[in-house]
Formats: sequence, structure tokens, C-alpha cells
Amino acid sequence: MAQKVFLSWKWVDDQLNIIGDKLEGKDLEFVAGIPRGGLIPAVMMSHAFGIKYISYSSAKQLPKELRAKTIVIDDIADTGHTLREAVELGFLTATLSIRIGSKTIPMYHGEHILDDRWLVFPWEKLDSVPMQDYLNK
Repeated sequence: MAQKVFLSWKWVDDQLNIIGDKLEGKDLEFVAGIPRGGLIPAVMMSHAFGIKYISYSSAKQLPKELRAKTIVIDDIADTGHTLREAVELGFLTATLSIRIGSKTIPMYHGEHILDDRWLVFPWEKLDSVPMQDYLNK
């Protein structure tokens, strides 16, 4: 089993600030989070940068010109599976972290993960079980 790394709220804030710096000057209307892992970072980004929050299901209903002004965030681009739809729909995309080897690359991201450690985000249970591609099971 991969080594678990327990992330702090400060780490999350730091990654959001890295992403926020890269977004400076962008004309953003909305931020949405991919359920489950992106919900909390999306709300945090909304508060930190004054971007209106919208649910991902509502964001998918936006016209194309507003999708280009909407950033969709997730906690990690691991395999890239859950991020692919957002890219295909024309959203700006961001992740707090990106694992080398992700098939979908977000436009903006925080930390590069170069090994197979399992990230446990502060909103997850401490005894969480690594479940790669849990949506496919």
C-alpha cells in the first residue's frame, strides 16, 4: 500500500494561493468543484478570491461563453478520469495537486506528486482507505 501523507489546511491554502497567483488577471465568473474532492476547495477559492460559487451540475448547463469564464477545481489529478469531462466541456480547470502520469492535465495546479504516496486531505477521515478510481467500482 502507498504511504499515506496527511495534508494540512495550510497546505490547501498554499495550493489555492499558487493557483490564484496563476489566475491573476483572468476574467472569471464562477468556480465549481468536482464532487467529492473539489467541493471544499471550490468554496474556499470562492471566498478567497471573490469568485461566485456554482455547483458543477449547474455549471454544466452554462452556455459555452460562460464555461470559458468558469474554473472547475478538484483535489487531485490522479488518473485524470474525473477531470476529463470538465476539459471536454470547455471549462478552465485546476487541481490542488497533480500526479505525474495523469492522463488529463489541468490548466492550473498546485503541487506535482512524483511518487505513489496517498494524499489524505484535511476533510477526509484519517483512516481513509486508498481507493483508486472509486467512481468506477
